[in-house]
Parts: sequence; C-alpha cells; structure tokens
Amino acid sequence: MPTFDLGLLIPLLAAHFVTDFVLQSDRQVANKGRPGVFLLHILITGVCAYLLIGDFQEWRIPLLLAASHGLIDLLKLRLVSSGSLKEPTAFAADQLAHLLVMLSLSAIDWNRVGLLEPWWQDRNPASYLTALLYLAGLIATTQGAGLYIAKLLPALLDTDTGKLSSETGFARAGRYIGYLERLLLFIFVMADQLPAVGFLIAAKSIFRFQKAQEERKQTEYVLLGTLLSFTAGIALSFATRALLP
Repeated sequence: MPTFDLGLLIPLLAAHFVTDFVLQSDRQVANKGRPGVFLLHILITGVCAYLLIGDFQEWRIPLLLAASHGLIDLLKLRLVSSGSLKEPTAFAADQLAHLLVMLSLSAIDWNRVGLLEPWWQDRNPASYLTALLYLAGLIATTQGAGLYIAKLLPALLDTDTGKLSSETGFARAGRYIGYLERLLLFIFVMADQLPAVGFLIAAKSIFRFQKAQEERKQTEYVLLGTLLSFTAGIALSFATRALLP
C-alpha cells in the first residue's frame, strides 16, 4: 500500500483548492475555453503550488501539477462541449482526477531524485501544515461543495433551479446560507463538538418542516439542497480532520 507524504500532499491540496475555487472567478470559468484565460489559470496553479510547497529550488513538482491540471481541464472542456459528459459528472470526475494526481505526486519518494527542503521544515512544520489543511478543508467544504451542489440540483430535479430561485426571491441567499451552514459544520467537527452538529441539523430541519406547505418543486429544491449540503459538509469536514498531522 502506498504511503503519502503529508508534507507534500497538504500544500498541493491547499494550492489546488485556492486556485480552483478562490482565485478563479465565475467569469473566468465561463471563458475557460479562451486560450488566454486557460493559460492564466494553469500558470496560477503552478505558481501557487510552488509557493505553498516552500522549496524554492524545486520546480519539477509544480510543473507536473500545472501540466496535469491543464490536461485534465482541457479534457473536461472537450467532453462537456461535445455533450459526452454532463456538468455534475464532469465536475466530480475533474476533481477526482486532480486528487489522484496529487496523491500520486505525494506517493513518490522525491528524496531519491533530489532532497525536498521547504523553508518551513526546520521551523514549525506541524503548525504550517495544519494551517494549510484547515484552509484547504474550509474552501472545499464551503465553496467547492457549493459549486457541485449548484450543478447537481438541476440534474436531479430536472428543472431550472436558477429560475425557481429567482421566482422565490433567494437567488443568492440560498448560496450564502449553504456556505454558512457548511462553515458551522466544519467548525463543529474540527472542535469535536458533534452534539452541536446534531443541533444544527435539527434546527434547520424544523425550519424546513414549517415550509412544507410551499409549492412542491420549491419544497423538493430546498429539502434536497439542504440534505446535499449537510452530507457534503459533514463528509469533507471529517476528511479534513482525518488528515490532520
């Protein structure tokens, strides 16, 4: 069974989530088919990985990460534009492929081909890696999960959820509510306050039950979105906790 170097895996995860979900706007995603926008995203991916890895003599790993990231994104664009994959499947496959690349890179014994000497190694490596892991987990739990849910809901409900949201007056509010509830889930799991997680789920369930008399599609949209949000938030929070150094 391969062993993974957390000192490399965690910076790569942080670089990936920062690049894909923080430093990439909705407009950039929509125009990713343009060469300039696409190349800028790949460049930012490599630079962010280079900075977070912290070994400024090591350029091979950021280069491999950026090149693989570009190939995966290019393949995703082709498959979506040709209709071979729908957006939710393409998003999940894209993120899984990026994760497999990062796991593969962190499973390589880089000391055999050149010693990794990040600047943080002789200072406080546990604190540095913990901070990066919290950052990566927080972004994945809030923004990453939110983007996936936004793509998945229309496919599951077979309806235009954007129109549904605008008709009921919470086109953006639903997104921010999802961010906040998953942020609270993340904080509670990290603080080992599991009873608070149960309280949050119960409180929101009671609120949603009061809305059960709404139009059926609206009710399905809210309930399914809530369940997906809680499931993703809990799963990603525990995954982050499992990786803590």
